[in-house]
Amino acid sequence: MESKILVAGAGPIGLTFGCLLKKAGHDITLLGRPWHLEAIATRGLELDGLWGTHHAEGFKLATQAGELAGPYDLILIAVKAYDTREMVEEVASRLAPNGLAISLQNGLGNIETLAERFGPGRSLGASILVGAKIGEPGKATVTVQAAPVIIGPLDPAATGAMERTRHIAELFNEARIPCEPTDQILSHLWAKVFYNAPLNPLGALLHVHYGVLGERGELRAMMDEIVEEAFEVARRKGVRLLWNSADAYLELFYGKLVPATYNHQSSMLQDLEKGRRTEIDAINGKIWGYGRELGFPTPYNETMTRLIRAREQRSKDR
Repeated sequence: MESKILVAGAGPIGLTFGCLLKKAGHDITLLGRPWHLEAIATRGLELDGLWGTHHAEGFKLATQAGELAGPYDLILIAVKAYDTREMVEEVASRLAPNGLAISLQNGLGNIETLAERFGPGRSLGASILVGAKIGEPGKATVTVQAAPVIIGPLDPAATGAMERTRHIAELFNEARIPCEPTDQILSHLWAKVFYNAPLNPLGALLHVHYGVLGERGELRAMMDEIVEEAFEVARRKGVRLLWNSADAYLELFYGKLVPATYNHQSSMLQDLEKGRRTEIDAINGKIWGYGRELGFPTPYNETMTRLIRAREQRSKDR
């Protein structure tokens, strides 16, 4: 059955989901920057890489919220984490009364921002250990995948929340987006932070791919500390974690996740290279902030946050 879906943020992940959902027969609106949308209007949207080669056209396109028709059955929030609140406010009135909003973003705090506007039963998070990039306007490439997409509501006990989550997971799978539903989305979002917090800033600061970080002892030692701090912060916040200890997670991290994304370079590095703001405050900065609230020091995550902020400022000053 056709769903009316808004992709709010036509970046690499937004375009990847939008292309596959359009090919699956859904009514897709892309909200993004003119330079992307002009190319898509002219020749359609292309996707290649690990999820195959695809072409889709016939999208509805908008460069600002005032152009949106709505109401939408599903809104996919795919902007950078620092733009979440602004985007949610811009599109909130376009969500159908029984519709769902899903954060496809990096970092912590996004699903809570959605819940403030839509309610915890209608607000879903997604753990996406999938990398994509845009080589040219109107074309995205899936470069890496370490796990299926995991989606779930902030409040799984809300009436109908899990039933609707399973429906969305089926919708994604039918569109060839590997997806699994969960009633523990916060556990999975923290798991993603355990992955991003060590790899993203170190890869960006040293300008290396993830494989290098996993092979050098001094860098592994730093990543161990970053993860251990994050793990303890999550535990003190009462998050139901997927592993009993940081060591158990690190065994998976070095044994499977880093090898599966060996040649990948972080989006944080791409942002710095283009002089753009990074999502450091939603990843390491969030761990540092939560640690301060809890009275628990997180010096490694604090250092990563300060160094990336300094790099951002240097780019602005040039």
